[in-house]
Order: sequence, then structure tokens, then C-alpha cells
Amino acid sequence: MFKTARFKVHNPSRHKSVMLWYAMTHYHLTLKAAIERVLAIPDLVERVSQPDKRNKLRPNRFAVAKVIRENTPLNWELAPLRDYLIGDASAMIMSHLSKVYKGKNESNPPTMPSLEPMTEGQFRQAYSEFTDPEAKLAIKPQQQEKIAGATASGGTRVAKRLEKIYTNWAVSRAAGQLLRKLDGELPRPIEFTHTEFARGCMLASHDGNYYALIRLFSEGHRYREKKVLQDGFIDCKTGESLGGMKYPGLILPLEMDRDFHENEYLTHGTIQSAKLVVKRRPEPSARGQKQATETPATELGPANYDFYVHAAFEFKPPPVGTETFLGIDRGAARIGSATLVDRQGTLIQSGFDLDGSAFAVEMRRFEVQTRHMQQRGIQRSRKFSLRGKRADAILGEYANRIVAIAAQHRSQVVIEAIEGTTMGRFLKQSQFAKLQQMLTYKAERLGLPAPIEVPAAYTSQTCAVCGHKDPANRPKKDAAGKPQQDVFKCVACGHATNADTNASRVIALRGLHQIENGGKFKKFDLFQQWLKEVIGRDGRAALGQHAQ
Repeated sequence: MFKTARFKVHNPSRHKSVMLWYAMTHYHLTLKAAIERVLAIPDLVERVSQPDKRNKLRPNRFAVAKVIRENTPLNWELAPLRDYLIGDASAMIMSHLSKVYKGKNESNPPTMPSLEPMTEGQFRQAYSEFTDPEAKLAIKPQQQEKIAGATASGGTRVAKRLEKIYTNWAVSRAAGQLLRKLDGELPRPIEFTHTEFARGCMLASHDGNYYALIRLFSEGHRYREKKVLQDGFIDCKTGESLGGMKYPGLILPLEMDRDFHENEYLTHGTIQSAKLVVKRRPEPSARGQKQATETPATELGPANYDFYVHAAFEFKPPPVGTETFLGIDRGAARIGSATLVDRQGTLIQSGFDLDGSAFAVEMRRFEVQTRHMQQRGIQRSRKFSLRGKRADAILGEYANRIVAIAAQHRSQVVIEAIEGTTMGRFLKQSQFAKLQQMLTYKAERLGLPAPIEVPAAYTSQTCAVCGHKDPANRPKKDAAGKPQQDVFKCVACGHATNADTNASRVIALRGLHQIENGGKFKKFDLFQQWLKEVIGRDGRAALGQHAQ
């Protein structure tokens, strides 16, 4: 599996910032010129086309790369980047030509934006056109077709609503284009597909700190410097010592979160490729506004940008043979519950607490907020929701706890397939999908298989001891008539336990049944019949022996 880490270049000197900015802008402009020259060749399609197995002409990537190489300067001042530029241009042109050959969808030729910002005169003209109340911004042709289709079918109100929506989109699109032109485009990232000492971008460590070593300039260029690496420099990819070696490139210190980057990437992963990226710094706050406005024009440029290295890491842990199934239920009273069963369906352990401290903090905050609103007489109608960084913190902790249990017991994680609903009261569908992604890469990083999904239907109504399904198994009120959500009591066998614990046990068993049947969803009736055969009608078979 692959995962990308983002490292910020730590406080580069003005000299290094100028070198990075110069290399990125020059790479961008050279790539733009090469693409334009290649696309201007009259017989380009004939030159790069070759017959395939069916004797149909198709663009050949080697032929495309050859044409691009012929139109790229040989004695380029960024010679170490020449192969990367050819690969970048080849991918863009091949994508365009492939669509042209298929003929199903229109394909616009690839273009590269200019890096020059708008002049004051150009901005004033564009702004006057944008704010002109009589000017009507263009709506895309496919959107016009939808409006015309609605009008032709008699849907006048639908057509008016579509026209209003698409007009607003056109205004938003035009505003975005105007702002981008005002600031000027940023240079295209430089992608390094090689992470070696001889070329590309590599990560190295020295005395507990990490560095990006990047070769950018050709031999003899005024920015090319040869520095001797100090003793103790180590190649993060191979573990080889680099001390005492001469390096004709930039040595950039990196900022990182030690707990996150070291543990998540550098310890377990191997770098495979990297990108050099530039981004504008955020607008200054009100406190620093005066100082920012007093900055001379000569100080603008690379000093106003931050540089990053985006590194793709590959994780290849040894595969772990699974011996158990860990069922995860989305809770009604808590975020989740887990139960562990073995390959014979025998209950091993249940009642795992998966809430975590982050979720407990959020629940206390929610309860305090709700109490204050009730005191003010405000009725809270919307459901509890988690957003942004708070949700990420909860999901991360939740996923870590699940994977830690799975690693300890060599488990196949089993979760419910949620479609069009929310995860209890707490997580939205998009957040539940994010949780599945977290579980997948965290499990695969340890050699565990990716989580499998099982149908969510009837998992909360089915008894894990006798297999009986009945909505009455989940009593909504207790003997005193008070509402309850966390009680499960089977009307057939009398088994009583926490509702989330019982559901997670059923989910684990559904995962076992699904794996035994080729990994495909099975109807609930088939699962229930299998469940009763495994546990026995009296609940004293494999599962019943270990029941709580």
C-alpha cells in the first residue's frame, strides 16, 4: 500500500528560496513550451501512432516520449530534471491522444497557465466586465442542453431553477478565475520518480533531524553547489551512510511531527517518489497587517511562499494469517462496540470499549451545550454531529484502538455496510467512509487484511445465542416505562446483554459466514439458518459455552 506524507521545508534562507523558486518557474515554463511545440506539429498523430494487436492505430507512449525529447532543450540548465519533464509532458499528451482515439468524449489539448499576474489595466477591464449588470456570463453547453430539455418537456419551473443554478455557478467560476489571474498561477510541482543519491529527491537523516536532498541544476550552473555531507548522514531508504560524500544539490531541512511522521512513515514505510510543491503563505492577520503593507516591493517573490516535499511511501509488512473475526458495531449509546469470535464461531471476548478519550470529551461538550440551550428555552432539533479536526481526532483514535485489538488477536475486522444513513447519531456517511479508509491502511500497514463489510440488516434484532430474530428483542422501554437504547433481551431464549455487544457479535459471525461463502453478501435467511446450525437452538453449543 502507498500513502503520502507532507513535509514542510524548514525556514529556508533567501538564497535557497530564490533557487527553489527559479527552478520551479523555469521547469513550468519549459514544460509549457515543450507541450505547445509538440502539439503544433502538423503530423503529430501519424508520428506517434502504431497498430495494436487488432491492427488499430493507437498512440504509443514511447513514440510520444521520443517526440517530446526532440523538442526539449538538450543543454538545459535544469538537466537533472529533463527526464522528469519528458515523463510529465508524455503523460499529459498521452491522456489527450487516448481520448481523441476513443472518440467518445471531447478532449481539449493540455495547456499550462502563464505565471505572469494580471496588469492593473487588465484587472480593471476584467473587473468591469464581471460587475456589469447587463453582462451575462456564459453557461456551459451541456448545462444549456439540460435547460433546453426541461423546457421542451414542459418543465418551465425546472428550467428556470436550472438556469438560476447554472448562472450562479458561472458567476462563482468567473470570480475564481479572476482572483487566480490577479495573484498569478503557481508553478507546477516537480515530481521526482527516483529517490536515489545520483538523481531525484531523497530523504536523509542526521543527528535526529531529517533533510531532503534535491538535484536541480546542471553542471557549471551558478546555482549548483557541491557540499560535503557531514559524518552521520544516513539514507532513509537504504540505511547507507552518506557521510563524507560530495552532493551537488540542495540540502533542505524538513519540519515534521515526530510522533506522526516518524511512526507512520519513516519507521514502517519506504519512500518511492516525491514532489516539490510551492504554496502561498496565508494572508497576514490584523496584528501583522501594518508590517505586511510596509514591505518593499523588492522583498516580494519567493519570500512570500512556502515550499513542501510530498513523499509517497510504500508499506510492505509481512502478511498476518487471521485466526479470529472482530465484529464492530456502530453504537446507539456510544460510538462503537467490538466482539471477538474464532473460526469455529466460538465467542472469545466481548465488550471492548472503543469510545476513547476524544469521544468522551466530545460527549461531555455536547451534554453541556445541550443543557445550556435547554436552560435558555431553545429546542435542539438537529442531531449531534462531529466536524473537521474534532471528527478526525475521534476517528483516528477509534481506528487505532480497533487495529490494535485486531493485531493482538490476528483478526479479520468486520464492519457494517452503511449506505445512505448515518453512523448512529455521531458520524455522517462521509465520515464513516473516512473511518473505513483509516481502518484499511492502518490494518494493511501491519500486514492484516483490509476490513470486510457485511449487511447491516437485522444485526441489532438477532440473538447471538439462539439466532432468533425479532424486533421485540430490543425493548424500547424498561419495566417502569422509561426509554432505553442499550438493552437486548431475546424473547425466545431469554439471553440479556448490552445491545451493542450483541450486535457486534452477530456482525462478527456474519463476517465468518461471508468468508466461508467466498466473501460475498448472503441473504439474512441463509445466515440465520447457518447461525442456528453453528450455535444450536439451546445456545449451549460452540458459542454458548463461552457466553457471558
